[in-house]
Amino acid sequence: MTPEPPAATATALKKTLHVAVPIDRAFRVLTEKMHAWWPATHHIGQAPFAEIVVEPYAGGRWFERSADGQECDWGRVLVWEPPKRIVFSWNLQSDWKYSPDMSRASEVSFEFTTEGPESTRLELEHRHIDRHGQGWERIRQGVDAGWMEVLSPYLRLLNAEQSRCV
Repeated sequence: MTPEPPAATATALKKTLHVAVPIDRAFRVLTEKMHAWWPATHHIGQAPFAEIVVEPYAGGRWFERSADGQECDWGRVLVWEPPKRIVFSWNLQSDWKYSPDMSRASEVSFEFTTEGPESTRLELEHRHIDRHGQGWERIRQGVDAGWMEVLSPYLRLLNAEQSRCV
């Protein structure tokens, strides 16, 4: 007898952020300047990353590149709809190693909504975490708090850029 899959709510998590910048800037900083805000401790390569690349099209790669040129894939761009939405596959497994098997990848969706001329709501949803198979609960636990840790420098960078523009 096959056990029933976990409830959908257990296999996804959602976070909402509000940023005091226009939607275009919020999207560009997230996708074009990821290396400037992503915590340096959060890499999978042998050496720290020098840049994080988001290829700007559906099917593009999402990866880190070290100073010596070593590249480590994190996932793929599944949806590219600037400045409203980007969806990545998350191909990192419970051991934080990359698997090219898309049936074992979860999805990370960032949706941007204009709340005013200088205000944007960002909704992050990390879903289908159970696709990672055995150990998926460890991934969910790690990314639940981890996403806010990762996105805190993003918020600081946006705030710093905004204060320079005033």
